[in-house]
Amino acid sequence: MDINEMNFDEIEKRMSEIKAELENENADIDALDSEVTQLEERKNVLKKSIEQRQALIQKVANGEGVIVENRTTETNLNEVEKRANEFAKTGRMEKRAILSTGKIAKPAAAGGVNGLAEVASDIVDDVNAIELTGNGTWEVGYQKTNAAAADVVDGSDVAGTAATFDTVKIAPAEWAVFDTVSKQVKKMTPVNYMGAVGTAALSALRAKGSDKIVAAIKASALTEKRTAVALDQDYLRNLVLGFRAVKNKGSVCLYIAQEDLATLGKVRGTTDKKAVYEIAFDADTTTSGTIKEGGTITRFRILDQLTKGTQLFGQPMTIDMPMWDNYEISTDEGGEFFKKNVIGVRGLQTANADLVVFHGMQLITQA
Repeated sequence: MDINEMNFDEIEKRMSEIKAELENENADIDALDSEVTQLEERKNVLKKSIEQRQALIQKVANGEGVIVENRTTETNLNEVEKRANEFAKTGRMEKRAILSTGKIAKPAAAGGVNGLAEVASDIVDDVNAIELTGNGTWEVGYQKTNAAAADVVDGSDVAGTAATFDTVKIAPAEWAVFDTVSKQVKKMTPVNYMGAVGTAALSALRAKGSDKIVAAIKASALTEKRTAVALDQDYLRNLVLGFRAVKNKGSVCLYIAQEDLATLGKVRGTTDKKAVYEIAFDADTTTSGTIKEGGTITRFRILDQLTKGTQLFGQPMTIDMPMWDNYEISTDEGGEFFKKNVIGVRGLQTANADLVVFHGMQLITQA
C-alpha cells in the first residue's frame, strides 16, 4: 500500500511489522529506516490535518456557531432561525463542536417532524469519554492480579507474589452514515428541516458508537463471563452481590434487551405470587430507569445492541472511549445530487472504545 494513502491504523500496523522484521539478522536496515521515516512523516501529515480541521471547527464554534438546545428566549430563537434559514439557502450544515464533554451528544427532537421510537443506544453517555484530537493510539495500563505476601521463614528466600500488569491499546476507528433526501423537505420550515436531517444522522452515529462499545466488551479478555444465569427472583441480588466495584469508576448499571426486561417484569414470588421486581422508568422515556427488589435498587438501560438472553452488568466508566475529533454532519446538493434533485447527507465520527479495568464489566448469558 502507498504510504501516502495510509491512515493511523495502517501506520501502526506497519510499524509493528517493521519491529518484528528488525529481529531478523538479514533485515535490510537501511530500507526499513527509510520506511519508518516516511511513516512518521505520513503520521505528522494526518495529525496536522486533524489539527487544522479542529481549529476550523473551534473557530466556527467561537463565532456564530451555537449549539442547538431547548430555547425559550426570543433572542435565542432568532439565532436558531437565522442559522436555519442560512442552512436552507446553502444546503450546508455548519460544523459544530457538540461534544462539549467529549461525548456524542444526545440529539433533541426536531419539532414538527414525527420520527420513529427512540433508539436505545445511550451507553455512549455512560462510558469514560476522552478527547484525543491530534493524538494517535490510546494506550492505558491495567492491573491483572494483586500482589500476595507470604510468611517469612528464617534461612529461606523471601516469598510472595508480585502484582501483574498489562496494557490496552485503542486505535482510531472512523464510521459514517450517508443518505439522500428529497429536496421536497425544504417545503418544511427551515428549523424543522435542519433538525430532522441532523437528528437522524446523529442518532445513527450514536448507535454505531454503542455497537463499538458492546462489541468491545464481548470480545475483551478483561470482561468477566457469567453463563447459565437465570432470569428469576434471585437474578438482581446475585448480580449486585457477585460484583466487586472499582473505586472512582462510578456506579453500576445493567444493560439489557427489552425482551429480557419484560421477562423480569413477569417474575412472581413463590409464596405471595406478587411481582418480584419493581421497574420504574425515567421521565419521558421507556429505555432507562431503575429496578428495585427488596432493598436492592439498580439502574438499567435497554440496549438495541443486545439480543434476548444476553446482558451486560458493571461499571461503564471502566470503558474508555477516546474521540479523535468531533462528529461532523454535512450536506451536498451539487453534482449528481443536483441532477437527481436530492440532497446528500453525511455524518462522520472518529472514535473507538474498549474495557480498561480487569472485570470492570460482566457479560451475562442465560445459555
